[in-house]
Amino acid sequence: MGAVVDEVMRIKSSGMVSAVHQIGDSWSLLIVWAALQGTTRFDDFQSRLGVASNILSNRLSRLVNEGILVKHPIHSGARRQEYRVTDKGEALRPTLELMAGWGNTNSY
Repeated sequence: MGAVVDEVMRIKSSGMVSAVHQIGDSWSLLIVWAALQGTTRFDDFQSRLGVASNILSNRLSRLVNEGILVKHPIHSGARRQEYRVTDKGEALRPTLELMAGWGNTNSY
């Protein structure tokens, strides 16, 4: 029993848990990937990814709260916002590129 508890504690204290907590789920990964490819506006994310607006809104808010994306007005005084990748989000680029390559090699 002690070995199992030790393994669970090792996994919980790993960087993977922190990464999964901050990034969340597949929609969040796809949103960050799209943002790294130049998508910035809500409507563009929605049409490019085919994600429901409530899910997209939730995931964008979460990514902003985690500091992976930042929200800016499209122009001074505008109500519409765009999302930009932060340095923290940009640091995900190499990992997401590796994931994309893996997916291309191992697609069904």
